[in-house]
Amino acid sequence: MLRILGLMAGLALGAAAETERVYFGTSGNGEAKGIYTAEFDPETGAISGLKLAAAAPNPGFLVMAPDGKHLYATSSTKPAGGGRPTGAVAAFSVQDDGTLEEMNRRESGGGTCFVTIDPSGRCLLSANYGDGSVASFPVEKDGSVGERASYFKHEGSSVNPDRQKEPHAHSFYPGPDNRRAYAPDLGIDRVKIYALDVSSGKTTAEGEAKTTPGSGPRHLKFSPDGKRAYVMGEMSLTVLVYDRDPEMGGLTLVQEAGVLAEGADGGGMTCSEILISPDGRFVYTANRDVAGKGRDSVTTFAVGDDGRLSRKAEVPAEVVIPRNIQLSPDGKWLLVAGQQSGGVPVFRIGDDGTPAYAGHRAEVPQAMCIVFAP
Repeated sequence: MLRILGLMAGLALGAAAETERVYFGTSGNGEAKGIYTAEFDPETGAISGLKLAAAAPNPGFLVMAPDGKHLYATSSTKPAGGGRPTGAVAAFSVQDDGTLEEMNRRESGGGTCFVTIDPSGRCLLSANYGDGSVASFPVEKDGSVGERASYFKHEGSSVNPDRQKEPHAHSFYPGPDNRRAYAPDLGIDRVKIYALDVSSGKTTAEGEAKTTPGSGPRHLKFSPDGKRAYVMGEMSLTVLVYDRDPEMGGLTLVQEAGVLAEGADGGGMTCSEILISPDGRFVYTANRDVAGKGRDSVTTFAVGDDGRLSRKAEVPAEVVIPRNIQLSPDGKWLLVAGQQSGGVPVFRIGDDGTPAYAGHRAEVPQAMCIVFAP
């Protein structure tokens, strides 16, 4: 009996000690050398064993394949005939020890800032801020990136003379049904909508949704049921809430909610990331103080039965320039990537959905992006 109890205790301790692997994208220059990895404890929120997973140029945004065997990153590549580097997406195979081995890279467009993968793992989507374009790629059977299947350069401008003289595509997401893809473009105040064929990796221009002039749409997230889209207004410091047509895929604007408290000074601030909790009850935004006044923060919204947002709380981000935020797979922890200060602090999500700093931190230099392995 004692042996059985001892064995059961040992199994319990082993289960409690299990960790999850997490990866960090960086600016890839200065102190940062590329993509980093560490172990995350979902019981305590502690991060340990930080190490360089792969040396890489400017891996600012990352996405993990659904099977966890490959990771993709924004990057740059030098043209064969010489000249200035161009934006690219790179594929890495995940090794048993968590390190990454580069497989290949493909040119995406000018100033690639975003990459993601569709739920089936067959198609990559990328956004190129520099030339205001989006691109798509098939994923080969071995996980490498196939030749670029489609490329669309946006056109137009908007009301801000400093930041909206031309298109600046900032992200590109597969829709809830995986038949369309959505690309927020900061420069033209539009969310461009594309038909998506994951079998070929191709997209086809289909339509668009307008945002409030001067909002500067950056990133978006869909509700778990796919009925709504929440678009981050980088410049307006707002979340734009859209009802989504499940058949046609169109978006109808129904609300615009401010991330800061009413009357707060938002001068010199922008937003960088938006998340929705796994159960769809809460939305989180990362707010950057580019004026350097120490106002970097994370805002929590409650989601009503109709999908509309009500602002609940705002907490200090514990970093300077929070470039990205990410929830742990169980939704119990929030991690924040500090671009200027470096570091990734960990927040515990309370029963009311509000994050509170847990005291844990990974010292990732120039942290830009956070992804968990499945």
